[in-house]
Amino acid sequence: MTPITTPVSGASTAESSERRERLLGELALLMEGDPYWKICVELWRLLSRKRGYYGCVESPLENALGVEADGILPYKYQIARVGEKCRRLRGSLGTISIRKTIMDIAGHAVVGVACLDHGDDYES
Repeated sequence: MTPITTPVSGASTAESSERRERLLGELALLMEGDPYWKICVELWRLLSRKRGYYGCVESPLENALGVEADGILPYKYQIARVGEKCRRLRGSLGTISIRKTIMDIAGHAVVGVACLDHGDDYES
């Protein structure tokens, strides 16, 4: 079986993952004490992991841009998802994780910006 390779480097996904983690570790030493760094890396890992859940093979934005086939602008879909998560936080918190929900909001915001950056014909 041929290993899956990344489009840019041609390395296997396992090799690319190992290299990314090594580089993130090196950068973490430089960013020690920066409260945003750790959260941004965690968010990147979350988005990368979710990309795999949604079967994105060609592009990390494959799933997010797919809503366009249903007549929905991808960035507006992400805004709607942010609204959904905010409503969840305003409701009964019960068993939801506030931190996890806020990370989801941040993730949808990042994906929304990436969708805007991807398309030239979107409103800015």
